[in-house]
Amino acid sequence: MTDDHYYCGDDAMIASAPYHYKECGLGNIYLMNGFHIETVDGDEYVSIDDVDQLWKAIGLNLVTNKKILMPDEIRFLRGLMNNTQSELASDLRVDDQTVARWEKGKNRLTGTSDVAFRIFFLASQVAQPEGGEILSELLATIRTLVQQDTPTCDDVHFVQRNHTWAEKRFAALA
Repeated sequence: MTDDHYYCGDDAMIASAPYHYKECGLGNIYLMNGFHIETVDGDEYVSIDDVDQLWKAIGLNLVTNKKILMPDEIRFLRGLMNNTQSELASDLRVDDQTVARWEKGKNRLTGTSDVAFRIFFLASQVAQPEGGEILSELLATIRTLVQQDTPTCDDVHFVQRNHTWAEKRFAALA
């Protein structure tokens, strides 16, 4: 016997209570809509609309908004990229056990490995096209900064207007 318990799959409709989406392996993901819960013979079953897009959205959120990636988030992202620990280790030029320690919470993913891991995710097929757009914006920002760099040491002055500070540059006097 099937008994529809709850359905919230329309963009305009938000669930009265969010669904705690533990099935992705992360403990802090809640869905406001896009899921269907039904009861069959007393057991509840959940189906998620377009789960691949949901996982991509979770991954993009993690790499662009989280300062420190937690072990379960590292494992989620690696799995989303369809990489083994060994493949990720090779890409990041660390050993397999380093990746295993990150995923077990014995060591933190820091420094250049953290930055490279985020870039690898953004460049991965699963993160496209949004990941490519983010990387393009980052590259454009870096290129602008490189072009602005000059060997001179100009003084930097700040001016406050309408309770907002802004930079005002003046060339150094020789």
